[in-house]
Amino acid sequence: MVRLRLEQLIAYHEPSGCYLNLAGDYDYLTTGYYFSQQAEADGMRVHPTCKEILDAYVTPLFLEKARLAGLAVPEYYVTNDYFEPPVVIDPINPFMSRHAVVRKPSQQQRMARSLTRNFTYAMCCQELPDGARVGWFRCVLGRSASPRYRELAAALWNLFRIPIARVRVIVPPAGIPLPSAVYPLSHQRLHRRELALIHREVQWPT
Repeated sequence: MVRLRLEQLIAYHEPSGCYLNLAGDYDYLTTGYYFSQQAEADGMRVHPTCKEILDAYVTPLFLEKARLAGLAVPEYYVTNDYFEPPVVIDPINPFMSRHAVVRKPSQQQRMARSLTRNFTYAMCCQELPDGARVGWFRCVLGRSASPRYRELAAALWNLFRIPIARVRVIVPPAGIPLPSAVYPLSHQRLHRRELALIHREVQWPT
């Protein structure tokens, strides 16, 4: 795997009047996270900031910030024990990134034990409406290739300033998709058109 340096992933974005960290994977303690931390320490105006990363990547913070901004989000609650299926569960633990979709009550105890590390850590549970499914889309500088998600992609970019992301949504049988979580999308996994979009939008240091 080719490893990119800081100067290869920080570029100026004139529409925002700031620099962008284009690592794509901003998980806590990853290289992308430290790129933003270093840029902030150097006095650069950069997105995402470390605060923006945590607001987006910690699921209950993401949901509450989106809700306060007027976006429709799933009903959710935080627990370290009991939950009632059907739900989408995200552990609130910086060293655990997997999520689970739990639809049957018989799975409740086993999944609660697993995703909380024996009821030690909390988890965020999002309620699944009847007939709803879990979907995904890619968001690059607030754009999505899917017309269905373009408005939501722009709204999430304006609110969270995460340049590159995979976005999980809960899609009810009727109505709009509900933003559910933000996940990393490494710069090295971008499609050709996504890379072309970035290169049109930013100015790389010389």
